[in-house]
Amino acid sequence: MHATSLQDSVLVRLTEAGIMAPELVHASYRSESFGDAEAVFRVGRLLLRFVRDRDQEFMDIGASTRPEQFHQFDDLEIAMGWKTIDDVLAKREPEDLSQVLARVSQHLKQLDEAFSGERERFTRARVERAARDRGEAFMNRLRGKK
Repeated sequence: MHATSLQDSVLVRLTEAGIMAPELVHASYRSESFGDAEAVFRVGRLLLRFVRDRDQEFMDIGASTRPEQFHQFDDLEIAMGWKTIDDVLAKREPEDLSQVLARVSQHLKQLDEAFSGERERFTRARVERAARDRGEAFMNRLRGKK
Protein backbone atom coordinates (compact mmCIF):
# COMPACT_ATOMS: atom_id res chain seq x y z
CA MET A 1 0.00 0.00 0.00
CA HIS A 2 1.17 3.50 -0.75
CA ALA A 3 0.67 6.83 0.98
CA THR A 4 -2.06 7.58 -1.53
CA SER A 5 -3.98 4.54 -0.39
CA LEU A 6 -3.74 5.72 3.22
CA GLN A 7 -4.75 9.27 2.35
CA ASP A 8 -7.52 8.05 0.04
CA SER A 9 -8.78 5.65 2.69
CA VAL A 10 -8.73 8.40 5.31
CA LEU A 11 -10.53 10.82 2.98
CA VAL A 12 -13.34 8.32 2.50
CA ARG A 13 -13.63 7.75 6.25
CA LEU A 14 -13.54 11.48 7.01
CA THR A 15 -16.40 12.03 4.57
CA GLU A 16 -18.36 9.06 5.94
CA ALA A 17 -17.98 10.54 9.43
CA GLY A 18 -19.40 13.85 8.21
CA ILE A 19 -16.11 15.75 8.39
CA MET A 20 -16.21 17.96 5.32
CA ALA A 21 -13.52 19.81 3.37
CA PRO A 22 -10.39 18.24 4.88
CA GLU A 23 -7.23 19.66 3.32
CA LEU A 24 -4.28 17.33 2.76
CA VAL A 25 -1.19 18.95 4.30
CA HIS A 26 1.35 16.14 3.98
CA ALA A 27 1.62 12.49 2.98
CA SER A 28 4.52 10.06 3.05
CA TYR A 29 5.13 6.39 2.41
CA ARG A 30 8.06 4.17 3.45
CA SER A 31 8.14 0.95 1.47
CA GLU A 32 11.22 -0.27 3.34
CA SER A 33 9.29 -0.03 6.62
CA PHE A 34 6.53 -2.58 6.04
CA GLY A 35 4.54 -0.07 3.97
CA ASP A 36 4.25 2.42 6.81
CA ALA A 37 2.57 5.67 5.79
CA GLU A 38 1.48 8.99 7.19
CA ALA A 39 -1.11 11.55 6.09
CA VAL A 40 -1.87 14.87 7.76
CA PHE A 41 -5.12 16.73 7.11
CA ARG A 42 -6.25 20.19 8.21
CA VAL A 43 -9.87 20.46 9.34
CA GLY A 44 -10.62 23.97 10.55
CA ARG A 45 -8.00 24.79 13.18
CA LEU A 46 -7.18 21.13 13.73
CA LEU A 47 -4.51 18.94 12.26
CA LEU A 48 -5.34 15.24 12.11
CA ARG A 49 -2.34 12.99 11.59
CA PHE A 50 -3.00 9.44 10.45
CA VAL A 51 -0.24 6.87 10.74
CA ARG A 52 -0.12 3.34 9.41
CA ASP A 53 2.53 1.39 11.31
CA ARG A 54 2.86 -2.31 10.55
CA ASP A 55 -0.73 -2.46 9.28
CA GLN A 56 -2.17 -0.74 12.36
CA GLU A 57 -3.68 2.71 11.94
CA PHE A 58 -3.67 5.52 14.47
CA MET A 59 -4.83 9.13 14.60
CA ASP A 60 -3.16 11.93 16.49
CA ILE A 61 -4.50 15.46 16.79
CA GLY A 62 -2.90 18.86 16.97
CA ALA A 63 -3.46 22.55 16.36
CA SER A 64 -2.66 24.17 13.03
CA THR A 65 -0.86 26.89 15.01
CA ARG A 66 1.62 24.26 16.29
CA PRO A 67 2.05 21.89 13.33
CA GLU A 68 5.07 20.20 14.89
CA GLN A 69 3.17 18.91 17.92
CA PHE A 70 0.58 16.15 17.95
CA HIS A 71 -1.21 14.39 20.78
CA GLN A 72 -2.52 10.85 21.02
CA PHE A 73 -6.27 10.98 20.62
CA ASP A 74 -6.64 8.80 23.74
CA ASP A 75 -4.97 11.52 25.80
CA LEU A 76 -7.21 14.17 24.28
CA GLU A 77 -10.30 12.14 25.17
CA ILE A 78 -9.08 11.84 28.76
CA ALA A 79 -8.34 15.57 28.93
CA MET A 80 -11.77 16.45 27.54
CA GLY A 81 -13.52 14.09 29.97
CA TRP A 82 -14.89 11.80 27.26
CA LYS A 83 -12.99 8.75 28.52
CA THR A 84 -11.26 7.77 31.72
CA ILE A 85 -7.70 6.53 32.05
CA ASP A 86 -9.13 3.10 32.90
CA ASP A 87 -11.17 3.13 29.66
CA VAL A 88 -8.04 3.84 27.63
CA LEU A 89 -5.84 1.32 29.45
CA ALA A 90 -8.47 -1.39 29.02
CA LYS A 91 -8.02 -1.34 25.22
CA ARG A 92 -6.09 -4.30 23.82
CA GLU A 93 -5.65 -2.99 20.28
CA PRO A 94 -6.00 0.29 18.42
CA GLU A 95 -9.58 1.38 17.89
CA ASP A 96 -10.98 1.36 14.37
CA LEU A 97 -10.41 4.75 12.73
CA SER A 98 -14.03 4.97 11.61
CA GLN A 99 -15.16 4.87 15.25
CA VAL A 100 -12.54 7.45 16.25
CA LEU A 101 -13.60 9.74 13.40
CA ALA A 102 -17.26 9.41 14.38
CA ARG A 103 -16.33 10.82 17.80
CA VAL A 104 -14.21 13.56 16.24
CA SER A 105 -17.17 14.51 14.05
CA GLN A 106 -19.52 14.50 17.05
CA HIS A 107 -17.21 16.89 18.93
CA LEU A 108 -15.73 18.79 15.97
CA LYS A 109 -16.96 22.26 16.98
CA GLN A 110 -15.78 21.75 20.56
CA LEU A 111 -12.38 20.50 19.38
CA ASP A 112 -11.96 23.36 16.93
CA GLU A 113 -12.68 25.86 19.70
CA ALA A 114 -10.40 24.05 22.17
CA PHE A 115 -7.47 24.39 19.75
CA SER A 116 -8.09 28.06 18.86
CA GLY A 117 -6.29 31.16 20.06
CA GLU A 118 -5.46 31.26 23.75
CA ARG A 119 -7.51 28.13 24.41
CA GLU A 120 -4.94 26.05 22.51
CA ARG A 121 -2.36 26.61 25.25
CA PHE A 122 -4.76 25.48 27.99
CA THR A 123 -5.98 22.51 25.95
CA ARG A 124 -2.39 21.46 25.25
CA ALA A 125 -1.55 21.65 28.98
CA ARG A 126 -4.60 19.50 29.84
CA VAL A 127 -3.70 16.92 27.20
CA GLU A 128 -0.07 16.79 28.33
CA ARG A 129 -1.21 16.26 31.91
CA ALA A 130 -3.58 13.49 30.80
CA ALA A 131 -0.68 11.84 28.95
CA ARG A 132 1.50 11.96 32.08
CA ASP A 133 -1.31 10.60 34.26
CA ARG A 134 -2.03 7.81 31.76
CA GLY A 135 1.67 6.91 31.64
CA GLU A 136 1.89 6.78 35.42
CA ALA A 137 -1.24 4.64 35.67
CA PHE A 138 0.17 2.28 33.03
CA MET A 139 3.46 1.92 34.89
CA ASN A 140 1.63 1.34 38.17
CA ARG A 141 -0.35 -1.46 36.56
CA LEU A 142 2.84 -3.04 35.29
CA ARG A 143 4.19 -2.93 38.84
CA GLY A 144 0.99 -4.52 40.16
CA LYS A 145 -0.33 -1.36 41.79
CA LYS A 146 -3.81 -0.01 41.12
